[in-house]
Amino acid sequence: MRAPSVGKRHKVAVVGLGVMGLRHLRVLLGLATRFEVVGTYDVRPEAPAPAGTRRCASESEALAGADVVVVSTPIASHAEGVRRALAAGKHTFVEKPICATAAEARAVLAAARAGARLFVGHSERFNPVVRALAHRLAGDDVRAIDFQRFGPSKPCGYGVLVNAGVHDFDLAAYLAGGGIVIRRASGSSAPDSAGEDSADVVFSTGGGAMGRIAVDRTAPSRRRSVEITTRRWLYEGDLLAHRLVRTARGQGAASQATPLPLPADEPLVAQAVALADALDGRPAREIATGADGLRAVELAEQAAAMVAGSPAAPPHAEKLSLDLAR
Repeated sequence: MRAPSVGKRHKVAVVGLGVMGLRHLRVLLGLATRFEVVGTYDVRPEAPAPAGTRRCASESEALAGADVVVVSTPIASHAEGVRRALAAGKHTFVEKPICATAAEARAVLAAARAGARLFVGHSERFNPVVRALAHRLAGDDVRAIDFQRFGPSKPCGYGVLVNAGVHDFDLAAYLAGGGIVIRRASGSSAPDSAGEDSADVVFSTGGGAMGRIAVDRTAPSRRRSVEITTRRWLYEGDLLAHRLVRTARGQGAASQATPLPLPADEPLVAQAVALADALDGRPAREIATGADGLRAVELAEQAAAMVAGSPAAPPHAEKLSLDLAR
C-alpha cells in the first residue's frame, strides 16, 4: 500500500526493539511520506536495529527529537514508558495492552500533558476480515458475536485474557457497538501459570447483542475466528487465513455461503497510515485510542476475576445462551 503524501511528516522514535518494535520500524521506514524515523532505543545494548536508523544512548535522547513515540517494550514497562512520553508532550502509540492493569492505564491517561494523544496497537482492527466487517456492519443490527482465539504463545507473566483476550474485547465493542457487560466467565490454568491459560466469556452489548469470547493458549494449533449474526446475515471470518463468507439467514438449505472481498493492505501498514491520519486531524475511527485500550483491559480484568472466583467479580454474572440471539 502506498500512502498519500498528506499532512506533515511526523518525526517518530521507536522505544523497544523486540519483535513488534522491529515490525513497526519496518513499516514506518516504508511510509517515508508520512513518517521520519529519528531515533530508536532499547535497554538491551545487543538488541538489533535496521541499518541506517539512529540508535540512541537513552530513552530521553530518543524522545527529544520526536513528535511521536512508539512504545513496544514488554507489558510490565508500558505504564512508565507511556507516562514519560506523554509527560514530555509526545503523541504516543503503545502496543497492546495499553498497560498491565486498568489502574495503571487510568493513571497514565490522567497524567497526560495537554495536547499529547495516546493510541493503542489493537492491530486486529486492521485485519482484512475485521475491516470488511466494520464496513458491512455499519448501521446493521448485530444480534450475536462469537470470537475464538486459540494457539500456543510464549510465557509473558500475565493471564491469557489480559495478554491476548484484550484484542477480542476491543473488537466486540468496535464491531457490535455499545457498552460491553461481562455476564459470565469460566476458565482454567496450570499450577505454575501466571493467571488463566484458557477462558470462556459471555457478554452482552448496549446494542442488545449477545457474545462469547473463547481464548486458549494451551491449544496445540492456532485458530482465530469471528462469527457475527445480524437480522439478515451470518458472517463467518477466519482471521488467520483472511477469509470472510456471508450467508443469508432464514433460507434454510437454500442458503449459500458467499465469499466477500477483503482489503489487501497489510494490517500494520494500514494501522500506521491511520495513526498518521489521526495525527493530521483526518477521520480515523479504525485506530484504537487510549480510552479504547483502557476499556479492553477493564473488561479483561473483570473476566479474569470471575475465572479466578474473585469476590470482586460483578454480581450480575450469570450464564446466558447465545442461541436466543441467533
